[in-house]
Parts: sequence; structure tokens; C-alpha cells
Amino acid sequence: MDRRLALPAALFAAALLAPAAHAQSGLYSHVTLTSDYRYQGVSSSNRQAVFQGVVHHFRPDGWYAGLFASQVEYGYAEDPDYELDFYGGKTLKLDLKTDLKLQGLVTIFPDDRTPGPTLNFVQAGASLIRKEGPLTLTGQTTYVPQGPYGAGQIWRAEGEAAYALGKSVTLRALAGHQASERRPDRSYWSLGAELKWRHLIFDVRYQDTDLSKARCGFNPGICGPALTGAVTAVLPLILF
Repeated sequence: MDRRLALPAALFAAALLAPAAHAQSGLYSHVTLTSDYRYQGVSSSNRQAVFQGVVHHFRPDGWYAGLFASQVEYGYAEDPDYELDFYGGKTLKLDLKTDLKLQGLVTIFPDDRTPGPTLNFVQAGASLIRKEGPLTLTGQTTYVPQGPYGAGQIWRAEGEAAYALGKSVTLRALAGHQASERRPDRSYWSLGAELKWRHLIFDVRYQDTDLSKARCGFNPGICGPALTGAVTAVLPLILF
């Protein structure tokens, strides 16, 4: 059984987009409808549209914590219907243009009925973010000591480049590689763009991996290239 094994993209975006350098503590949140919940190029929603949400708390000293929730669908009778990801970490300002983020994550599936080992797992990660004018470069590495459903240790390295075309449009390119102790390794990539309009963010991406359907696991339909779209409603920022 194959599961997404690292920080969800929406969760990681919340950690980056929330105003961590603000002089006050605050709460950042958004709700997303995506055509296909993809992570590392593999569908976690069996190619179906799902709702997702993030609540992210930040502090002026760089500490933050939050919750990511999403519907999921893996294509078998006992699979869970949703996941909850609890995370926390600290942002360290290395210089005016560079941040280091250290983060821990706990993923649970409260309604999971899958026979055998648990799907729940914990994860540690570090991200380096460098901003040069309209270009933002992000490098991320994560480690899972025991992956879901007995996958063993899992390591991942990922890089993303985001280029802002003014205030409304951002182009994005991402590539990464995951190495697993008891599951097929895979490389993955995506190209896309996002448009910001008022409190809405529209996102479209082409995503794929080097996994063949034969190496994809019990449900080969969750692998293969996909053009995905998403719309996110950013809720008002709350400061305290």
C-alpha cells in the first residue's frame, strides 16, 4: 500500500505564506477545492475532487503550529475518508533573504479500517527558502522513521522555483525524489501557475512521476500524469 509520505503541498504553502515576521501572533486559514489531491505525483483521492483546509497559527518569535485536513480516497472498501495532519515548527531568519524552517508532523486517519499495519506516521523536515526579487527558491528534506503500512524508513529531497509575474501571477516548477526502505523509490515533478484575485487563488498544474502502473501498487489508477486545478479561498487574517 502506497501513501503520500511527506508534507502536503497545501500545508507547506500555509507555513510559507503566513506572515511569520509579523509583530503580533495570528491565525491564518484557507479552504481549497482541488480536482485531484496529488502529492509527489500520486493521487491521494483516486483522481476525484476533494475539499481541504488549513488553520495555521504563527508567533512573532518564529514558532508556528497548525492543522491540515483533507478528504482522501484510495479505492478499496476499508480505506479512510479523511486525514488530519498536525504540525509545528520554527522559522529561523538566516539573513534578509533566507529563512530556515524546522518542522515536525503527525499524520492520522481517524476512520481508517485498513487491515494490517497502521497508516499513521510521524515526520521531521527542514526547508531552506531564498528570495531574490521575483524569484523564490525552496529546498526541502524530510525523514519518516516508520512509513505508513510498514513502509520502513523514508527519505525525501525536493526543490521548487517560484517566479512572480507581478502581484497576481506566479509560475511554479517542482522536482523531488523519495527513497523508501520497503516501497519503490520514485522521482516526481510538476509545472504550473497560480493566479491571485482578491481573496481567491486559482492554481493549475501538470504533475507526473517515474512510477509505472506496475510499480504503483494495488491501485494503478492513482499513478500517471495529470492536469490538476484548484481554487483556494483565503480567510481573513486574525491577529491577537
